[in-house]
Amino acid sequence: MGAPVLALWVVATLAWWAFAFAPLPSAPPEWLTAARHACFGSAETGLPAPHGWMLLVLAPLSFLVGIAVLWGGELPAALARAMRGRTGRIAVAGLALAVGVETVWVARKVESARAVGTWARDIHEAGDLPADYPRGAAAAPDFSLVDQHGRTLSLGDLRGQPIVVTFVFAHCETVCPLLVETLKQASGPGPRAAVLLVTLDPWRDTPSTLAGIASRWAIPDGFHVLSSRHADDVLGTAARYGVAYARDERTGDIVHAALVFVIDRDGRLAYTFSNPSPAWVREALRRLGATHVLAG
Repeated sequence: MGAPVLALWVVATLAWWAFAFAPLPSAPPEWLTAARHACFGSAETGLPAPHGWMLLVLAPLSFLVGIAVLWGGELPAALARAMRGRTGRIAVAGLALAVGVETVWVARKVESARAVGTWARDIHEAGDLPADYPRGAAAAPDFSLVDQHGRTLSLGDLRGQPIVVTFVFAHCETVCPLLVETLKQASGPGPRAAVLLVTLDPWRDTPSTLAGIASRWAIPDGFHVLSSRHADDVLGTAARYGVAYARDERTGDIVHAALVFVIDRDGRLAYTFSNPSPAWVREALRRLGATHVLAG
């Protein structure tokens, strides 16, 4: 009895970790996204939150302790019997291969997330925005999307204050956390500007998930995460701003340019940056009459 229970524990543990780390499909059920976030949370790097790591480790460990208490004495003999038969050897080899593959897969995700965390910590403050950096005067393309509070928001609603716009998505584990961290580091006391984080993944970042995304990124109150019930509204906004992106229809992953747009009080597209430093964003806002982006 002990050997089948141990095999079942290995399978259940693999499924538990896969639930935490597997990429979601392009259009997952909302209950699935909510359940994973409730169980594991999410740090800014895309890894589970501290309580999620505790569940990932302690839940399987507690069951393993129970198995050891109930069947510990018979496990060595049961495993030896299983290894004597061809079916048993195949089963053990299959489980070992699955454990190895998933271990490498999770390790790569952790390493990628650590790299993102390092990038975020190392966002440099050195280097001034050149005095002759081009400043535009064209009207910024307007749009109307839904934020994390369920409110419909447009550029016109924010007229009279500088606005920072960028395009990100919640499942991104590379450039998006870096962009969000840049704008958070650029925030501080002083005259204020609104920050709009427009999703490029309206299929998964639906209006009902935006509050969880805002909480996961720990964004200040003045930041708005924006999406729409209609994907075309979001994609049309990205197209009007000239944001290039490519979406993998199988996994839902998106590769996109790290663009940040700074809009002046009159709705003109004053500055366009590619992956700027916080210092550049602050200087652009200073030139527009706002020292920092809005901090809640």
